[in-house]
Amino acid sequence: MKRKQLQDLAKVTEASFQREYQSLRPVLEAEAQVQQQLARLDAQVQQTRQKTASAEGYRVTGTDVLWNGWESATRRQLNMQLARLRAQKLTALVNLRVAFGRKQAVSNLYKKHR
Repeated sequence: MKRKQLQDLAKVTEASFQREYQSLRPVLEAEAQVQQQLARLDAQVQQTRQKTASAEGYRVTGTDVLWNGWESATRRQLNMQLARLRAQKLTALVNLRVAFGRKQAVSNLYKKHR
């Protein structure tokens, strides 16, 4: 293989690696956002439990049942969203590993050829 061909191949594999890396970033950001939403929900639940322990009207009116239903549905939705994002992340990581391996192989070839 000629030196020019190796240089071109190195550029192509670098571009492929960068493309895969850039496709992973939005998934990681979305995953972090969902995790933050789950943390906020946990904080809300804890705060609500502390406040409602002393509020008798909360239980009498059935508001506690409505709140628990909303919290459960919201948590289920966020966990499903997180699971989908993590599955996407795993696929993207596999693609990134392949691109990185190709980049490293071409880099090693180029170094040996020089």
